[in-house]
Amino acid sequence: MENKLNIKTQNKKIELLAPVGDERGLKAAVNAGADAVYFGTKSFNARVGAAENFDDKTLEENIKFAKLRNVNVYITVNTLVYNDEIDKVLPLIKSVYNMGADAIIIQDLGIIDIVRNNLNIPMHASTQMSCNNLDSVKLLKSIGIDRVVLAREMSLENIKFIRDNIDIELETFVHGALCVSFSGQCAYSYLHGGRSANRGACAQPCRMEYTGGKTDYPLSTKDLMTIDIIPNLLESGITSFKIEGRAKRSEYAAITASIYRHAIDLVLENKNIPIEKYRESLMKIFNRGGFSQGYYYNSKDIFENYKPSHDGEYIGEVSAYKKNKIYIKAEKELNVYDGLSFGDSGKVGMQISDLYKDNVRVERAKGNLSFSAVLKNVNIGDEVYRTTDKLQMDEANKIIEGDNFKHSLNLNCIIGFDNDKIKLTVNSKYDERLNSIEYISYYIIQKAKTKSTSKEDIFNSLSKTGNTVFEFENINIDFKFENPFIPVKILNEARRCLIEKLENILIQSKQINYNKEIYNEKNINYPNTDIKVLIVDSEEKLNLYSDIHYDKKILLPKVYDENMINLFESKKIDGIILPHVTFDKDIEVIKNIIYREEKLKDMIVICNNLGHIEAFRGKCILWAGIGLNAINDYSVDFLYKLGADLVVSAVEAGKSLKHTISVKEGFIPAMNFAFCPKSMSIGCSKCKEEDIIDHNGNTVIFDCVKLYNKTSFILEKIKNKSGSIYYYLY
Repeated sequence: MENKLNIKTQNKKIELLAPVGDERGLKAAVNAGADAVYFGTKSFNARVGAAENFDDKTLEENIKFAKLRNVNVYITVNTLVYNDEIDKVLPLIKSVYNMGADAIIIQDLGIIDIVRNNLNIPMHASTQMSCNNLDSVKLLKSIGIDRVVLAREMSLENIKFIRDNIDIELETFVHGALCVSFSGQCAYSYLHGGRSANRGACAQPCRMEYTGGKTDYPLSTKDLMTIDIIPNLLESGITSFKIEGRAKRSEYAAITASIYRHAIDLVLENKNIPIEKYRESLMKIFNRGGFSQGYYYNSKDIFENYKPSHDGEYIGEVSAYKKNKIYIKAEKELNVYDGLSFGDSGKVGMQISDLYKDNVRVERAKGNLSFSAVLKNVNIGDEVYRTTDKLQMDEANKIIEGDNFKHSLNLNCIIGFDNDKIKLTVNSKYDERLNSIEYISYYIIQKAKTKSTSKEDIFNSLSKTGNTVFEFENINIDFKFENPFIPVKILNEARRCLIEKLENILIQSKQINYNKEIYNEKNINYPNTDIKVLIVDSEEKLNLYSDIHYDKKILLPKVYDENMINLFESKKIDGIILPHVTFDKDIEVIKNIIYREEKLKDMIVICNNLGHIEAFRGKCILWAGIGLNAINDYSVDFLYKLGADLVVSAVEAGKSLKHTISVKEGFIPAMNFAFCPKSMSIGCSKCKEEDIIDHNGNTVIFDCVKLYNKTSFILEKIKNKSGSIYYYLY
């Protein structure tokens, strides 16, 4: 592969960001060459039940481990927070800030407002915030957000447009699991069983079995893999290349981070990437039905997934199974201790404990092989996949245990500084933070009565940096005191104090000085929320409810065009609702209609994305919709500060929040897609003829709307006695 680069971020650091689920995973990511890691605590993060995460005792120690090795640490606080949890979140954020965390990854607007008014820790806007257009990024930058983790559904064209029009750090996922629904815009798990994806408890209904499509898993996406488009990603202007996988094993972190580290470095050096070699290794460590380039080029194979679990690497087929032995013809070499799965489902698996080639015992071989097994449901002709490669695990373990990082420093020691003290000064060729750092001992040097302390004695004491990350490449000792006597413990203490100073410098985190005036300059005038609202998706349905009084009638158009304005001007509707998925060209369609007519200032626009608020503030009446996830008093207030005239509470809000209205009953968009998985599985032309059925026998209701792009969603029935909005969309 030939790399011809025109990289917009050529003079900036390209960051490789790796996932961490536990202490071993941290060592894996750091030792594999990650520039930064992200992990969570035991609460308030989106992998709270799936990854081990860190408790208070181990958190500081592991932040220090990474920071001392020049690896930035980002702590995930990327869930929605209830009112009764607010008092626990701020102390957590203060604590990780004091420990040296470089940023927090955050979703909840209320927590963002609290942090910017009380702390100086940088904030990264989580992918859960659904930043999929320039206007959303502009708004987040205006409130002080340091980096935006863009929605995974962004194409390279979308990313380039944002990069060309705003200067802010941009982070995107380059490898790992994809959510079928826009992250932060999925209430499907919550509505089906009370487990909220926005609160780190997703039950993954998208990975469950459905009938009616061309696969049994029409909502289960393949994993993302971008090893073959690294030059394109670099050229797009992405700042940080993020690997997904905090819930996966530490070996996964070691292998994926190592491969992407090498690939990025090769491209930056204008060298070729060994794509097939890397792809094979990535397939072995984890894949779901192969890989996809995801949404970067709007890959149409993203949903062609025939099982939701690790597929592994194809090896061959079962040729015989007799006398507790399985016989296969292996296309690739197998090892003793490899893990295998059999058949399409992959539910039958084992680890090889003995291996024979042509009835001769071997450690590694391909061709006609056999091994002992006591399994049910394995048949002749079943496909065999390797799910764990013993040699790859050995490679990963070498990475995990291979902590050889050192800061190479030059040390200058003056014996007799200021007449009778010891002064140590270090300089670094590689890290300017460590230049001219000095330590002056409190000890007053004495003249030796018998044997004086020699240069060799001093050298031996100062060079013993032991298990620290520092080594003194050159030690210069300058005597300005004749015949000194310095106890060894004084020299050792001087070395320890200097190293402690160096460690404190490396552990320091970046600070942000937030503009606390912006969006805080005026008191909130809360609106009347004792209103009854109807939302429908067609003029015909409006007519069905013409005899019932509603304070406001809102349209979710099938197509966003002049007809919705005609309905508003004829007073048949009071406003429109915007879809949760809106890219820049979609927002442009609405702008071209709303911006040109002053009389539309009285039209209600229900916003389901921060970009909607930024784009239409001052142009019409803004309501913050369920897509903005108002779940606590702080997020409600912040939306009013940002310009909302009325706030609709999040689906997960439960009891009605003060100063909001909420959904009472009807069908709401519970999953939101950049393009339709039903269309991929059945085809648009058959959408109304064939159904996709869930494991309870319920029909999954798909619908779609058209702006510039066509986007789709799953409708789910909801009933909430305290609500006041009636959705009738189906």
